[in-house]
Amino acid sequence: MKQTLNGLLSPLSTPSPPGAKIRIRTAGVLVILLTLLSACHKTSGPGVIATVGDQTISKEDLMQAISRMNLPDKSPASVPSDVLNRMIEHSLIIQEAEREGLPSDPTISRKIRKSRERILREALIHKNVDSQIHVTDADVKDYYDKHKNEIKQPGFVVVRQAILPDMKTAQSVEKSFRQPHGFGKAIQHYKGGPVGKIFEGTVPPQFVKYFFGLPKGKVTGPLTLKDGVHFFKIDKSNPGKLLTFDEAKSGIAQFLSSQQKQDRYQAFLNSLRAKSKISINQKMLTDVVGTTATTPAGATPGKK
Repeated sequence: MKQTLNGLLSPLSTPSPPGAKIRIRTAGVLVILLTLLSACHKTSGPGVIATVGDQTISKEDLMQAISRMNLPDKSPASVPSDVLNRMIEHSLIIQEAEREGLPSDPTISRKIRKSRERILREALIHKNVDSQIHVTDADVKDYYDKHKNEIKQPGFVVVRQAILPDMKTAQSVEKSFRQPHGFGKAIQHYKGGPVGKIFEGTVPPQFVKYFFGLPKGKVTGPLTLKDGVHFFKIDKSNPGKLLTFDEAKSGIAQFLSSQQKQDRYQAFLNSLRAKSKISINQKMLTDVVGTTATTPAGATPGKK
């Protein structure tokens, strides 16, 4: 089973108290939506709820802004007025920026162009990739049936380490690890301490034998690293468990959606390349590759 899927199936973090969650959502979304959804128009007529200079704000604009805030059912009666006031302030600021000619400033113009490109890119990918993702319940069940012996809650160990200065010292001290409190005394006399909780799938393959498939109390080592010779003691060992379908289905759905998205995105890029003419100046690219390969970190090409 891929580590990616194991990560998706890990336990969720403890949720915040409901009150805190509502406050965060209200404040954060308010700022974002009032910036993005304050649509202003130059024509007046039915449905116009406010006029700011030569711009108007419609009732529909206000209702959409409030709706997308996902407020609780019992919201303060002042919300519409508060939101409208923020929209008015937003319009005042934008109009003043236009009057002062800020969109013509080269730096600001470049930022506007980059923002426009980002919005267009995200919209196109959503249209051609994200909206095409479809994982059915049958897909999830089929995947589980084929991999149910691999889909598990990762096991973990809780570990301490003792670090000895050299192999000769390590060989002499290792005998004391079999005595009561011998490992702790070695840590106090030399170096080391708690490593903490280590989950399966988070360490390089060559280190797995030092941590997993071992009983509580087992001492492993020696492992020679730059700072000395390491020994590890397993203070707790949790082997993990295979997940039931109900426990795994949410993570599997996310995993399959992610796979679909990656495949569709690559196919979409390939289709764009196929219908576009792309030319690359290989000589210039070679020059750039050579420059970046030979220029020391922090140096500026062309300067001595």
